[in-house]
Amino acid sequence: GAAFYLNDNPVIALSLRYDRIDAFWFTLMHEIAHIILGHSASLDNDIYGSEESEQINISQDEIEANKLAQSWLVDTNALQAFVRATKPYLSQTEIVNFAHKLNRHPGIVLGQLQKVGEVGYQHLRKLLVKVKPHIEQWIDVSGPAAA
Repeated sequence: GAAFYLNDNPVIALSLRYDRIDAFWFTLMHEIAHIILGHSASLDNDIYGSEESEQINISQDEIEANKLAQSWLVDTNALQAFVRATKPYLSQTEIVNFAHKLNRHPGIVLGQLQKVGEVGYQHLRKLLVKVKPHIEQWIDVSGPAAA
């Protein structure tokens, strides 16, 4: 993702590097957070390495944007209470029910649980639906040559 200003107007660009509902919404919220927090231009390019690796050399701006994005997606206190109430058995059914209470897609909740280390990245992958089929209709893939 990237966030920058063009003629004093905020611009956010997203890729589908990880074509999953959790990654899409986290990246969008993260880039919006950069704008809201008044950070200078941000290009989040491989700052994390692989999904499962530890975050290294992450700036304070990135930490702030991550925290704000996480709180917008799933209330931090609600997530912690859910984990305390259901751990060690975070089943698919419990995650889906919790997501519905929050009016969130279960894949977004799963992504947050994976991010905080409560669920392994290899588990419940079927909840992490692809977003590309849902947004393709809004994307002009023809490029400038077709115009």
